[in-house]
Amino acid sequence: MRYLVFFILFLPLPVLAQSNQASQPQVTIDVPNEAVIVGQPAIVRIKVLVPTFMPQPPVFPSLEHQNLLVRLPERASGPVSETVNGQTWSGVQRSYRVYPLAAGPVAFDAQEVVVTYADPQTNDSIQISLPLPPIQLSAEIPEGARGLDPLIIATGFSLNQKTDGPTDMQAGDAITRELSAIVTGTTPLMIPQLSSQVQSPLLRAYPKEPRFLETEDRGVLSGQRVEETVYIAQEGGKAQLPAVSIDWFNLDTNLVETASVPSIELTLTPPKRQPPDMETIIQAVLCLTVLALALWALVRFLRPRYKVWKAERRRSYFASEKYAFDSLRNALQSQDLPAAYEALELWKSRSTQPARSSGLERSLTQIGAARYSKIPQKRPEDWGSALQSLGALRGSATRQSRSLPPLNP
Repeated sequence: MRYLVFFILFLPLPVLAQSNQASQPQVTIDVPNEAVIVGQPAIVRIKVLVPTFMPQPPVFPSLEHQNLLVRLPERASGPVSETVNGQTWSGVQRSYRVYPLAAGPVAFDAQEVVVTYADPQTNDSIQISLPLPPIQLSAEIPEGARGLDPLIIATGFSLNQKTDGPTDMQAGDAITRELSAIVTGTTPLMIPQLSSQVQSPLLRAYPKEPRFLETEDRGVLSGQRVEETVYIAQEGGKAQLPAVSIDWFNLDTNLVETASVPSIELTLTPPKRQPPDMETIIQAVLCLTVLALALWALVRFLRPRYKVWKAERRRSYFASEKYAFDSLRNALQSQDLPAAYEALELWKSRSTQPARSSGLERSLTQIGAARYSKIPQKRPEDWGSALQSLGALRGSATRQSRSLPPLNP
């Protein structure tokens, strides 16, 4: 009897546990099994069902992932109902359009849905977090598009350009080039940079930030990229805004096609020489005036000192052995015998080695004998020998000037 009572009391517990588990909200996910082409949409659907109703909409995950573009189409979320265990359950389904931007598998991190629903027994609100089943996509590149860089896979692609400004430019003139790329069947984020940086001393480029415009029409994603650059002429010559060419894969024809725009030739006139304005002239005059005053003050300050230095140098020269030597040499070169004797005596009085003049004295004596003797001489006056003897005086003076003075004179 006791076991029978125990069985009757505890029999509803597992049945109740199974009943509670069966009334838990359910979350399912629908992911394409086939590989998706890079840049093309894959539809991912997340469905939440509850046995009663949801007083608040569920909080779905964003599904954001590296190299994946996620878009919510128009009316992405909507009510659904299904029969679960013979009962009608209500819920919400959300659809995502995901665009893989690179080839390879895409494995999502752990995701969850926050669901608020009414308890079947008490009708009280219950909030729980339901983990999503594993999500994995695979993206591939069509065989004909492999090797494209940049990789653009679409149903339509075109390039256009507009210019605003003259192509015959003066220095300082500006021309604006606008490049636009229009793509159909994928996101404009796949479009690469269109404008190349012009490396030329003749032009200076001022690019603006690129503009993107994305649209969606019945699930088909399209858009455009617009780049605008202002070029200012710097010097004269010939310049070029280069052509732009991009290869892309056409999904309709399964062929690689090319979109391009031509280059733009520019003729730049060198800048004209502008006459200085009044402000520049005034500044130049002021600078010249200041410079002239500075030079005048410097000359006035240095001139008397230079005169004193020059007079002292002249006095020292006239009182030096060098002056006597130079006078002697000039006299010998002019063959002035009296002046030569006078200069020789002056040199001997100023020289520290007067005995060095013995050879020169003999030469002068022979010259005097040849000049003043009453007996006719066969030999002429030998001034060359006198000049050669002069070298002994110069060597004596040089050696004497280079020698150190005695410590105890």
